[in-house]
Amino acid sequence: MAAYINRAMIQSSMIGGDSQLRSDVRNDNSPLQIFVKAKKRINDIFMDIEKYVEETVEFMTSFQNDQNIVTVEEAIKVKAYIDKIRAIKDVLKRDHMKVAFFGRTSNGKSTVINAMLHDKILPSGIGHTTNCFLQVEGSDNGESYLITEGSTEKQPVQSVGQLGHALCKEKLCESHLVRIFWPKEKCLLLRDDVVFVDSPGVDVTPNLDEWIDKHCLDADVFVLVANAESTIMVTEKNFFHKVSTKLSKPNIFILNNRWDASASEPEYFDQKRRKSWEVPGHASTSTAKPNIHDSKIMLYHPPYSPHVAPSDLFRSMAHDLTDQHFRSYEEVKNWINSWIASKDDQFF
Repeated sequence: MAAYINRAMIQSSMIGGDSQLRSDVRNDNSPLQIFVKAKKRINDIFMDIEKYVEETVEFMTSFQNDQNIVTVEEAIKVKAYIDKIRAIKDVLKRDHMKVAFFGRTSNGKSTVINAMLHDKILPSGIGHTTNCFLQVEGSDNGESYLITEGSTEKQPVQSVGQLGHALCKEKLCESHLVRIFWPKEKCLLLRDDVVFVDSPGVDVTPNLDEWIDKHCLDADVFVLVANAESTIMVTEKNFFHKVSTKLSKPNIFILNNRWDASASEPEYFDQKRRKSWEVPGHASTSTAKPNIHDSKIMLYHPPYSPHVAPSDLFRSMAHDLTDQHFRSYEEVKNWINSWIASKDDQFF
């Protein structure tokens, strides 16, 4: 799967994928931009609420000192609201959408982010590769560089292979953060102020609490990259529970990677799909239940037939795709729909 995605990225650049991205004009009405604007508006509202609460605390404190109308417990309770509002403001003050990817080692987290960026920026490969937190965000000046935690020195992006790779001698600590700045014109998502956070495998170290507190508390979306060839393990379930205890109602998306492996076992296709899409774990009654979303099929596929293996359908489709060049998701979707419509019922 990783090799396939890397080949696809190379072919995309050869057919002018980057030039197409550069020619696209930023759409301020895109869903991501609407999200950023709404978040800014909500932050302005909470700034007003903070002023009202501070005035209320001052008013109640004066009654407590002068006339003993307000008890000490009531005054302390009202003061606590200021801390809650400031905590919410810290999350809302950012003008971007933060997406945190997590999962077990070698499940394909870095490969997925590289595919979304249309370039191999993050270290990826067989085994344990990502050794620390890697945050990819847009660069306003068109430069590509990285900054390590506790430093302001700009380093070349190529050095991320040494700093963030688990097999290199100069690797950083698992909880360290490396900020990678990539030109916005090379990726539409970065242009819409989306920030990607790649993490080490949740099975690398038991310090999940430290990771969540340091890098994930302000994340807007969590993406669990799961291996469709196996089940969701205890370490991944523990991450669900720890996030739920620290965040009120996190948005968690489950991305099933390596789903194409099921093509070799068509008789178990439906059973594996139902088993893999079960909500993992049992939510504690004392914590808020997270918003868990199953990964959606992004490309329409032919109806499944028990007499034809999925691999046969894909081979036929791959043959017809040989001379096709696509520049957008809509072109791919339209071509697949027309391809399905061109086949008679006996084909399926």
